[in-house]
Amino acid sequence: MLLGATEQKNTIRSRTPHGTARSPRPARLLAPFFRLQSGNEVYGNTLGVLVDLLPFLQVTVQQNTVISFNEVHDNNRPNTAAPGDLPGVFPPGIGILLVGADTTTIGKNIVTGNQFVGVGVASLCLPLSLLGQPCDGLGIDPQPDGNRISGNVARGNGTQPVPDPLDAFRADLSWDGSGNANCWKANTFGASVPPQLPGC
Repeated sequence: MLLGATEQKNTIRSRTPHGTARSPRPARLLAPFFRLQSGNEVYGNTLGVLVDLLPFLQVTVQQNTVISFNEVHDNNRPNTAAPGDLPGVFPPGIGILLVGADTTTIGKNIVTGNQFVGVGVASLCLPLSLLGQPCDGLGIDPQPDGNRISGNVARGNGTQPVPDPLDAFRADLSWDGSGNANCWKANTFGASVPPQLPGC
C-alpha cells in the first residue's frame, strides 16, 4: 500500500492488501495535505506501507499522513519492482517505511514478522544513492522532518541478514539519521537503529 505525494484527504480503512510487491496507489489527487490509513491488515507484500516523496512532480511536499491501528506483518515477498524503480532498491521484508515524508504520525500499529525493517524512516537520498543517482537538483526537500512514531508494537522484525550497506539498518525500528525533529515514544520493540532514538 503506497501513499505518494499526489493525494489529498484520502482515507483508507479496513482493507487487507496482500501478495504484491507494490500494492495499487489510492486515487491520485492534487495536494498532499492529509491522508489516514487505519484499521487495515497488510501482509504478504514486499513492502507493507510506503509513504514517500518523489521528485519532478507537481506536488513538492508530503505531509500530515496518519498511519494508525493497522496490523502490518510478514511482508517478505521477493521484490519484483522494475530496475531503477526506487522501491526496487530495498530488500523484501519492510513493514512501514517513510521516505522523505514530513509530519507523519505512525501510531498504535502492530508490526511483526517483517524480515528487514519493522518501521523505517529514511531520506530520499538513501535509495537514490543506492541507484547511483545524485540527491541535488530534485526540486524538493528529500529529508524526512517532524515525523512521530509512537505507541507501536514492533517485534520480530529484522531477522534476515541482507547485503551491505543496508544490513546496518536491519531492526524493529530503523532511522538513517536524516532530517530534523523526528521522534519516537512509547513503542514496544526489540532492537532499533540507532540504539537510542530521539524521544518526543
